[in-house]
Amino acid sequence: MGEASSDAAAQASAVRVLAVSRVAPSSALGEGQPAGSRLKLSLFDMPWVVLPPIQRAFLYDLGEDGGDDDRFAAAVDRLKRALADTLAHYLPLAGRLEYVAETEEVSVDCSDAGVAFVEAQGDIDVRRIAGDEEHDIPAFLGLVPELDARVLPAPVLSVQATRLRAGLAVGLSVHHAVADGRAVWRFIEAWASASREGSPVTKALGPPHYGREAVAQPSDDELGRDILKTVAPNLPAVRGDYDFSQRFLRARRTFYLGTDDIKSLRRRIDDLASAEAGGGDDAPSQPKPKPKPVSTFVALAALSWTAFVRSKGLGAGDDTYLMFLADLRTRLDPPVSEAYFGNCVRACMATCTDASELLGEAGILRAARAVQAAVAAMEAAPMAGTDKGWIHRLMRLPFHRMTNVAASPRFRAYDVTDFGFGKPARVELVSMNHDGEMILVGGRNDGEVQASVSIDPAHMDVFKACILA
Repeated sequence: MGEASSDAAAQASAVRVLAVSRVAPSSALGEGQPAGSRLKLSLFDMPWVVLPPIQRAFLYDLGEDGGDDDRFAAAVDRLKRALADTLAHYLPLAGRLEYVAETEEVSVDCSDAGVAFVEAQGDIDVRRIAGDEEHDIPAFLGLVPELDARVLPAPVLSVQATRLRAGLAVGLSVHHAVADGRAVWRFIEAWASASREGSPVTKALGPPHYGREAVAQPSDDELGRDILKTVAPNLPAVRGDYDFSQRFLRARRTFYLGTDDIKSLRRRIDDLASAEAGGGDDAPSQPKPKPKPVSTFVALAALSWTAFVRSKGLGAGDDTYLMFLADLRTRLDPPVSEAYFGNCVRACMATCTDASELLGEAGILRAARAVQAAVAAMEAAPMAGTDKGWIHRLMRLPFHRMTNVAASPRFRAYDVTDFGFGKPARVELVSMNHDGEMILVGGRNDGEVQASVSIDPAHMDVFKACILA
């Protein structure tokens, strides 16, 4: 929020802060907590130290009287009590990220545990911003709490509840160095469960664990320190020369792709692959292997990549890239439980040396094959590309010709965020940083995928036409 343009910041300030309190864990140590008062960052955590926090907002339509004082006060009390109980199991989220100069390590200090809880009020119609395809960016910015991650020590988590016309918004900001997307969603699900059912740990949702045994540790060699020097040469001012100030000046839209839309998209790509494999009338009689069907993620990644290429006017001679993150929890040896709390992802890159190959009817097939190849390479060697050099390689790429597809359709964003107010009317990632970024999560209806995009406003209409074609 602090990095918004002056106009956006002024409009976001229309959300008035009523009170700020501190929520501490309800007990000193919950099940599965890390031993001791500090949690060291792993090799997978280190690169995220320099990035802005993950900021999400959940909008709830509570009816015409949903924004009155009594209902808001009751909702805040419910959220606070549930948060305290959940933090007892997710203690690092209540800590502070610190840099220890003597050892050149970054770790989470859990000894002074607590989370800032902001209560706010905004003259915003929850139904308007929940239903709009085009984002009201200043309004969304006002619904997430500030968390200054630019300088260490820094808080790991902050939370905000905002009373709106006809509803309520719950927002949170999480330092990315402590948790990846899957870990954040698991915490949110636990918090919602505690608010709705009285407990953050159930038979279906066990406690988190923090064991780094199977996750590469920077203490094993100098790699972790080298990463810190690469991405944050001016610690404790950890952001270095990275400039995210333009991220709020881009247009953002959210689209919902239903089950039939996704089936049709996958079928179109598979049919193109089958037709190409057939080779026509002059093809040799020896049958070719049947092409591998595309997954929902591959199909949507290919769709977004080709849409960005077209909307930005890329063509012959332009190299272009698509980056996505792969969850390594089940791919490490030995595998890491889904309950692992931290970052356990690596960057994957699909490449095309000539953007013109992604244009035309067959462009989406070529994009899908490049994504499939990147997935296959990751599955064959999960730890490849996690060396310190990947930061240098990434920063040398032409960002204006790169698409970033983040999150996953497997994240059940609407199913796990019922805090006792019903399912949200809208879930959004507020912290979208890249011109050419698409965020995928499970949608409001069964089989639906929500796709939110950030792009230069001049390119949005062409992009939308490609997505909805």
